[in-house]
Amino acid sequence: MNTLLFILITYGFSNIVVYGSIFDGFREFWKKLNPSFFGTLFSCMVCFPTWAGFFMSLTFFSPTLYYGLGDLNIFGLFEISKEVSSVFWDGVLASGTTWLLHTGQEMMERAFQEE
Repeated sequence: MNTLLFILITYGFSNIVVYGSIFDGFREFWKKLNPSFFGTLFSCMVCFPTWAGFFMSLTFFSPTLYYGLGDLNIFGLFEISKEVSSVFWDGVLASGTTWLLHTGQEMMERAFQEE
C-alpha cells in the first residue's frame, strides 16, 4: 500500500509542478536562473519525478520499499548500503511510473479529442 501511495503522490506532485498554472512563476524564475538544467527539470515528466522520488523517499517515506527483494543489493559491490540504494531505486520507480501514467493520460486525451 505504501508503494501505491508513493506512486500516486509522486505523480500528482510532478503533474502540478510541471503543468500547474500555480507554479508558472516558480518555473519561470528557475528557468531564467539556469535554463539548461532547471528549464529541462521543470518541463519534463521523466526528469522531475526522479528528483521528487528521491526527495519523498528521504523525507516522507522510509527508504525501504525494496526490502521485499530479500538479500538482493546490486550496490553491495560498491559497499553502498541498502538504505542509500533504495533511495536511488525510489527515484527510478517514481520516474518510470509517472511517465507511464502521464503517457496513458496523454493517449486517453488524444483518443477523446478525435471523437
